[in-house]
Amino acid sequence: MLWRGNLLSYNNSPNLGRGVKNLQFKIAMMAVCLFSLACEEEVEKPTKIEPIPGKVEIFNSCGIMNAATEARNALRANGFDVLTPQTDPQWLNYEETIVAIRNPHWTGYSKLKANMDTENFIILQDALSGNVDVTVFLGKDYKKALKIKRGDL
Repeated sequence: MLWRGNLLSYNNSPNLGRGVKNLQFKIAMMAVCLFSLACEEEVEKPTKIEPIPGKVEIFNSCGIMNAATEARNALRANGFDVLTPQTDPQWLNYEETIVAIRNPHWTGYSKLKANMDTENFIILQDALSGNVDVTVFLGKDYKKALKIKRGDL
């Protein structure tokens, strides 16, 4: 090492290149780490869906294949307890979805109404059917009525 004024000359040092390269590498890695921390996207926590007490039964009344399964998935995603969907050949011609509230005291009524885009709600007095609080008869408008968009399910 030669001393020239205020600067050190490393012309004769064989380890100079290795030390500088290590320092450059460390600085580059620190920059990458800081950049990745600054660019990290915030991940939204999924909102917890509260289960809604009561039982919902679904009938495919429109004849469209898998309509009841799509409806079941949409309602379950919103916290409803949906029984196994059914298809009955005598109910395959409904144009509009109809919702029959079998338990007029069911606490999930307002949430179901908020999750559906239909005015076809019928409240049946004294029509408790076993353990079912509501029956949904799917019409050909079921995707609109249940606010199902393409690709949601």
